[in-house]
Amino acid sequence: MFFLDLNSQRAHLLHGFKTGLAAVIAYTAAQLMHLKFGYWASLSAVIVMQINVADSIRMCLYRFSGTAVGAAIAIACIMIFPETPYMTELALFLSMGFCAYMTKYNVRYKMAAITACIVLLASVGEPGRVSYGLFRVLEITLGVTSAFLTSVLILPLRASVALKESIHEQFNTCATIYDTMMESFLEKQTGLDPDMLESINSKIVNSRELYIKVLKHESYIYNEDTEMLGLKVRTLEKSVAHLRAMLYALNNVKGQGYDIIMKDELHRMSKAISNAMNAIGSDELPDDQALSCALKENQDKLAALREEGATRRFYLEKMIQFFAFYHSAEFMCKDLLAYTLERKEVHKRLHEE
Repeated sequence: MFFLDLNSQRAHLLHGFKTGLAAVIAYTAAQLMHLKFGYWASLSAVIVMQINVADSIRMCLYRFSGTAVGAAIAIACIMIFPETPYMTELALFLSMGFCAYMTKYNVRYKMAAITACIVLLASVGEPGRVSYGLFRVLEITLGVTSAFLTSVLILPLRASVALKESIHEQFNTCATIYDTMMESFLEKQTGLDPDMLESINSKIVNSRELYIKVLKHESYIYNEDTEMLGLKVRTLEKSVAHLRAMLYALNNVKGQGYDIIMKDELHRMSKAISNAMNAIGSDELPDDQALSCALKENQDKLAALREEGATRRFYLEKMIQFFAFYHSAEFMCKDLLAYTLERKEVHKRLHEE
């Protein structure tokens, strides 16, 4: 197991090498078994080989299960309908119609339709149509197996590894963006590019997709802490949501900006939050004491300012803008603190087990 950016040239070169290797292995296995149409094995290997292990497993399951269902449907039609042109057409119509309708419930029926069509039509005139269909299933199974073994055993590119690297990068990016927003807010609410979060928004969606792939496919093969990965992804999603709210509040300040009285306290909270994000990205435990102290310090300062009546001299609109930004920043701190405490609980539970 090693890391390569799944979109890099090296990753695609490796994918090309492994796909070619899987095709050769599948064809060689078919030749050794004296299967008549060994190219079906190679074709199946090429179809199911994907750039990362999770996608390869998903395609293997899709191809194999769809093939098995399609072959069963085709064999049933062969046994029920006589081998005449009209009956063959009727069998084709009914089987294809059934598979097309069943895609409403499961996408594998699309592959089942392809397999059923091949077995029904290619076996016409063959002496043993049922055995013909079974041999095609065997060839496809060889291809699927070859692709699976090549993907898992030879320089595997795991989605979980790519996800961890992506999480590391995104938490670091969030920390930088958070610092930038806080500085702009404290410097009389200087506006920022409203599209500055577009890149990380798309990466967040990709991280969620990768996590689902790891959870549904890779976790059955590799020993992966999916609970902790899920916690990180959820925390990352919350953090980006808070950044969106902060950016909106910052860019909707009307009129002249104002000096923030609790500037020093917000600076310290910003530092604690940035350090926590960088720690999560590096798979380290954030300093919950620093987060708790920063949170309490800001809450106490705000309460004191309210008690002194310092907030009364601000316009209501300015106060609303301040609290819209401040509460998003504060909730960011609370979410990171919750992550830290939950991670401690998970480790404690695993240690006890």
